Amino acid sequence: MTLAAQQSQFIEALMSDDAPLPEHWQARERAGYAIYRNAYRARLIDTLQETYPRTALLVGSEAFGAAAAHHLILHPPTGWTLDDAGKGFAETLDNLFPQDRDVCELAWTEWAMQSAFTAADITPLDGPGMVTATQSFDDRAWQDLRLRFMPGLRFRQVHHDCRALWELLGAEPNIAAARDLAPLAEPQGCVVWREGMRATFTLIGLAEMQALALMMDGASYGAACDHLVSLLGEAAALELAGAMLARWLSSGWIAAVQ
Repeated sequence: MTLAAQQSQFIEALMSDDAPLPEHWQARERAGYAIYRNAYRARLIDTLQETYPRTALLVGSEAFGAAAAHHLILHPPTGWTLDDAGKGFAETLDNLFPQDRDVCELAWTEWAMQSAFTAADITPLDGPGMVTATQSFDDRAWQDLRLRFMPGLRFRQVHHDCRALWELLGAEPNIAAARDLAPLAEPQGCVVWREGMRATFTLIGLAEMQALALMMDGASYGAACDHLVSLLGEAAALELAGAMLARWLSSGWIAAVQ
């Protein structure tokens, strides 16, 4: 057996108890490997708890440990860093806790914040920069305006107030209050980004989130405005279109005008 084949067999056995071990291993080697495998899995579960500390508090240590083990068996890490071990865990929780949307939404927020913190370091476009980039624009140019957004900017629809959950599960956690938190009257968009050296997030209306999604996919400002008109009517859409562009700029979500 080649060295590469031996390495593959070794790694496969870490993930599955049913994977065969080398036939020539004696009881001593097999016992030692079992200890190593348990320590490896425990470290990965600890890593998930470090990545998702608030989610772990929300669901409880026993349920979180079972969910983490389930995720790691189905989705073993493939990256070179432990930071990647938590990838996709929010989706796993969505399947395991289908009646508890707050669990998945909080986990998504924690993962998005970690991803935003490690995103590429780019200086966002500021007000003077926006003025310079658009000073020669006529109405047609504004309609055709496209934006490049900051690396690490993420968003999703949520049904719970992630800000309230975040605070309730912070330095002095109130787990009972967090678990009793009622859903939002209407779904909103949760946007995560990095503000300087700190990852943060906020909630926005669904109409603005849809406009943001369109422009992040390459749509023009005019197309986003047309979509808002279809949702809100012309007067409300024009008011939101100006306010949201100002908010994106002041929040540091925009990297450049394209």
